[in-house]
Amino acid sequence: MILTTMRYQSNQTGFTLLEVIIATVLLAMIMTLLLGGMRVGADSWEQGERLADRASRLLVVDNFFRSHLNDVKPIFESPTDARQVGAPPVLLFSGGSAWLEYTGTLPPQVRGGIYKFRLHLVEDGERNDLKLSIRPFSTGDKGPSEPIEDVLVLENVKSLRFSFYKKTTVNGESRWMGEWKENFLPSLIRIEVKLRDEPAWPAIIVAPRAETGQ
Repeated sequence: MILTTMRYQSNQTGFTLLEVIIATVLLAMIMTLLLGGMRVGADSWEQGERLADRASRLLVVDNFFRSHLNDVKPIFESPTDARQVGAPPVLLFSGGSAWLEYTGTLPPQVRGGIYKFRLHLVEDGERNDLKLSIRPFSTGDKGPSEPIEDVLVLENVKSLRFSFYKKTTVNGESRWMGEWKENFLPSLIRIEVKLRDEPAWPAIIVAPRAETGQ
């Protein structure tokens, strides 16, 4: 009787080797799935942060271009070259594929007044940065006299291209141009930017509000 009871108790205690192996394998599978899920979650979070950062920079740069180029001032200046005495005044607006010069104003809380602006790429080591140079516009009277330090608009730029939309009256043709030397403002200005290690940004198209006639 005692012998039978002891045998019964020994059969009911502990786990068999097979049960331990199965439990270990299941635990390893669960841990693998959990770690994989955490890794995917972390990657998704980082991807989301990168997309949010890119969208934020695009919004800031888009607002910058629109606020500046919408309010371009159509200011004319007489040629300073003595050989061009008597020549008609020249519009202070010109541009090429990777640069743009124009005149505009600064808010009173900065300095106020009319300034000449130049958007261009500046080489900085192994990268190119888009910068805005700001110089005072002299009209002979008292006005801003000191230049302002260049403003960094966008860093690590791979490519930059300005295009200018010209409406013509000949045969009703209109077209985009890679440079602008006309004595009137373009109807539209297109800015295409691509940063290193990033997809190309959507083109930014701005319409100057001022009119100079054609």
